[in-house]
Amino acid sequence: MTQTTTRALSADVQTHGNAGDIIPSVPVERIVAQRNRGVTAFLEGVALIREAQTTLAEASGRSWFAGLSQIVESSLCSDRSEQRNAAIRRRICRIADREIWTRLMNETGMFTLMSEAQRKQWDTQLYSDDCPEITPDNVIATFRALNASKGATFEQGVIDVFRNLSWDYKTNTPCLLGKRIIIDGVLDNHRGLYFSVRTYAQSRINDLARPFWILDGKNVPDFRVSEGAGLSEFISRGGANSVGDVFTCEYFTVRAYKKGSAHITFTRPDLVEKVNDIIARHYPGALPPKV
Repeated sequence: MTQTTTRALSADVQTHGNAGDIIPSVPVERIVAQRNRGVTAFLEGVALIREAQTTLAEASGRSWFAGLSQIVESSLCSDRSEQRNAAIRRRICRIADREIWTRLMNETGMFTLMSEAQRKQWDTQLYSDDCPEITPDNVIATFRALNASKGATFEQGVIDVFRNLSWDYKTNTPCLLGKRIIIDGVLDNHRGLYFSVRTYAQSRINDLARPFWILDGKNVPDFRVSEGAGLSEFISRGGANSVGDVFTCEYFTVRAYKKGSAHITFTRPDLVEKVNDIIARHYPGALPPKV
């Protein structure tokens, strides 16, 4: 609007009365006041949401708390009933509780003891309606029970690993870990142009290495620098030429083949014996007596 137009409008208001006379039956002053209150409330709401985002992210040990924007959007519907508010509260609490349980399991080292199968079982519970609420009593009770069963959790993880091994080869003896084992489904063959290690195979190899790290009294490596990740990088970096070459880990070597299988040769017989002792406790009579 030009200055000339503004002056003309101002003169018209002064000549003919106030704004209510120009726009009959419209409470301009109240509308402007509502607009200002609405803008202020919105900015305050944005600030509170940002604060909630930061606080929940800190509680879950993450740099960003995902899922909040979708909840905010759904909460803006016309249904403002108590039932709707309760549903929104359940939704935000469930997301927060999942993230915090995951943080607690990571920081207490419980995930370290679990196999991939045990992790999936835990995650299934977290994403179900039975996800326990984060309260002091629930956290203490849960970790008291988990700590009491640490040994059983670790041993069950070991058993899960060997249940998933292929027993189709002579070098694989059921319920016995020998000097070498062979596993299937490790590589994907991309028309012979290049090969890649399957994600599931990386998890199986990490599961296989985990008991050796623990029995050796060492920290289990983060999955990003684990045996499975190392093999994947080894195959990707070397291309088709790396297939058939030996990849050396802390406790075994891996030689992958174009048909997708891999030979794993263990380099610590003392730890293999400890693992076999665990298996023998679960399968009495499976191992020959020690001479």
